[in-house]
Amino acid sequence: MSANANRVPVPKLPESTRVAMEIHSGSRGRFPRGDVIALGSGDPSFVTPEHIREAAKRAIDEGRTHYERRMDLQEAIAEKHLKDSGFKVHPAEGIVLAHGAHQALFQTFQALVSPGDEVLLGTPGSYFEANTLVRGATPIYLPLRPERGFRLDPDDVAARITPRTRFLCLTTPEAPAGAVQTREDLSDLARIAQAHNLIVIADELYEKINFGRTPHTSIAGLPGMAERTITINGLSKGWAMTGWRVGWSAGPRALIEPIAAIYHLNNISLSAPAYWAGVAALRGPQDLVEEMVGIYARKMAHLVERVAAIPGLRARFPDGTYYLWTNLSETGLDDVSFVHLAQSEGVRVNPGTSFGPGGAGYVRLSCTPTEAQLEEGTRRLARAVERARSS
Repeated sequence: MSANANRVPVPKLPESTRVAMEIHSGSRGRFPRGDVIALGSGDPSFVTPEHIREAAKRAIDEGRTHYERRMDLQEAIAEKHLKDSGFKVHPAEGIVLAHGAHQALFQTFQALVSPGDEVLLGTPGSYFEANTLVRGATPIYLPLRPERGFRLDPDDVAARITPRTRFLCLTTPEAPAGAVQTREDLSDLARIAQAHNLIVIADELYEKINFGRTPHTSIAGLPGMAERTITINGLSKGWAMTGWRVGWSAGPRALIEPIAAIYHLNNISLSAPAYWAGVAALRGPQDLVEEMVGIYARKMAHLVERVAAIPGLRARFPDGTYYLWTNLSETGLDDVSFVHLAQSEGVRVNPGTSFGPGGAGYVRLSCTPTEAQLEEGTRRLARAVERARSS
C-alpha cells in the first residue's frame, strides 16, 4: 500500500457500529460458531411475491439484458407518491433510482451535504449519522424520547438551529424505535423548515409497515414542502424485496439533478430484471403487502409478550416497522456487552448505540424470523439474562 493511501481520512465509527456491521454481514468474527438465530434482522422471512418474481423472469426471457432506458418504473413511483402521499413528482426530472434505499440516502448526502454543514437528526436513528460524518458535516442530535413514543419533537428541532444548519433528517416510521410521526408534528416541522430555509431528507422506507395507530403522513405532501424535501424510499421492506436492491430519491428538479449526476457516474441503471420486478411490485396487487403487515403485527404481539416475560427487559409495541426497541437498563448491562452475551447463547441482536448516542441502554430485536425462531430465540435470550443476573 502506498504512503498516500495511508493518508485517506476515514471517519472513526463507534465500536458498536462495527459490531452491528459484523452482525449484518453474518461474519462469525470473534463470536463462537454454531447455530445462531438472527433475532435483530431487518430481512423479512417472506419470499418476494410470485407476480414480482415472474415479472423479473419475463424480462430475462424477453431479452431485457441491456441498460434500461425506459421510464416505466419512475412513472410507477410517481403514481405511488401521488396516490399514497399526495405530492406530485416528475418521473424524469424528480426521481433518481438507486440500488436500495441505502444507496439512495448515500448519494443524496454525497450530492447535497457539504463539509461544515450542520445536519439535524434524531437519535436513536438509522443511517443519517454515518452519512453525515462521511461528508465531513456535523451531526446535531435530537433526542427521541420514550415519553413521546420516540417521535421527533419540533421544539427540540427549533432549539438547535444555528446559522450553519442546512438539513433536517427524519424517518417515519422510525427505525429502530418504531415511531410514526403524527401529521401535527410534521406540520410543525414543516413550518420550522420553511422559516429557516432547511432541506428535509425524509426516509420513508418502512411506510407500508404501519400497524394502524398513527396513519402515515409524508412531509413532502404538506403545503410548501414538496420543493424542499427529498423523500427516500424503496421496495425492500414493504414488498419483501431486500435482495433486489430497488430504491429511489424523489424531490424537486433543483435538488434531484446533482443526485442524478452521482448516480449515473457510478451506476448507469438498475439491473433490468430488478427494474421490471419493481414495476410489478408497484402496479400489481397490493393485498399481499397488507397480508404481510398483518402477519408482522401478530408476530410482534407474540414477541412483545415473550420479551415482557424476561426479567430486566422492557419494550412497547411499535407503531410501525418490524423492530422491537428493547430497554435492558434493568439488566445492568450496556448494549454491546448484552450483544456479546446473547451471541454466546446463539442469538444475534443489534446494539442500541449503533443507532447513535440515543440508543444507549437498548438493543434492537425484530419479528422477521419465523415463529419457531422467535420462540427459541427469546428462550435463549432469557437464558442469557439469567446468566447475567446470577453472575
